[in-house]
Amino acid sequence: MIGIIISGHGNFATGLSSSLNLIAGNPANVEYVDFIETDSTETLKEKYMNSINNLNNCNSILALTDLTGGSPFKTLVELKAEVETPLEVIGGTNLAMILEVSMAKDFIDDLSALAETALEVGKNGIIKFELIEHDEEDCEDGI
Repeated sequence: MIGIIISGHGNFATGLSSSLNLIAGNPANVEYVDFIETDSTETLKEKYMNSINNLNNCNSILALTDLTGGSPFKTLVELKAEVETPLEVIGGTNLAMILEVSMAKDFIDDLSALAETALEVGKNGIIKFELIEHDEEDCEDGI
């Protein structure tokens, strides 16, 4: 079973928790870690260790963060080398990615495959709306 840690600056994680719970219910084995203004990176690391301990029933963990290169991302990357549980870290998380991964983790047992799914869905969830005008055609026969 794969656990998930969602983290980011400010209330990024708990905000996404609210959205995820509204749309898909409260998925099991998901931890939310906010990096608030009063936290140091040591405090953040302690929060991650608590989350990893809470996911001790999982054989691997996918960590999703807001910004690649930010403190949440970098701290998780450092922890990747320190913890025994296999851990993948992805930056640039969006809601589409979290929705898909929170459901897919129940039937995808391979951490690398779940990480690839997250990347694909995250990228495909970003689009620009464009209004396309069509020439109207007269149809004598109706539809």
